[in-house]
Amino acid sequence: MNTNSNSSDDLNIALARLQAIQWDTLGMGEKDETLTELMLEFLSRVRQWAKFLQSGQKHIFENLALQIRPDIELPSPLTQWVDELYNSNRIPFVRGKIYVVLGVSNYLFWCRLREFDAVPANGIPDPYEPFITFLECGGGIYVEHHYYMDIYPNYVHFNLTVGNATPFREE
Repeated sequence: MNTNSNSSDDLNIALARLQAIQWDTLGMGEKDETLTELMLEFLSRVRQWAKFLQSGQKHIFENLALQIRPDIELPSPLTQWVDELYNSNRIPFVRGKIYVVLGVSNYLFWCRLREFDAVPANGIPDPYEPFITFLECGGGIYVEHHYYMDIYPNYVHFNLTVGNATPFREE
């Protein structure tokens, strides 16, 4: 298992990062290739983890932490915060509200997994870090038909299925 000397702070740090995100302006900034690179890295890491776990996961936004430890739960204040984010008007639906909140929730579960020192040691980096950095940089998403995602403001199109060997991208 991976060790993390700051594991007791993981959820507090994670929540502080999430609270600092400007949710209402996601995807409304200037075109930035860094956003595309971050999304490619996120998609690649999730696929690597799904392969490592020999998961039946079909979609990029399924929860990897629950596949490792199905009994893991978030503390109720964090669950409440995620619910409030989802039920608020802070993330426009056209900026991928459902999937953004799923990604945020998955990230918090992953941090919780680290607190329990339950992340398998395998050399694969944290799957959700690029996604959270993407949001911190102002990236927004729009998901079509549950399996195709456009990132804004770059207008790059990705396929969200896990089974692809490499992330599908159109510009």
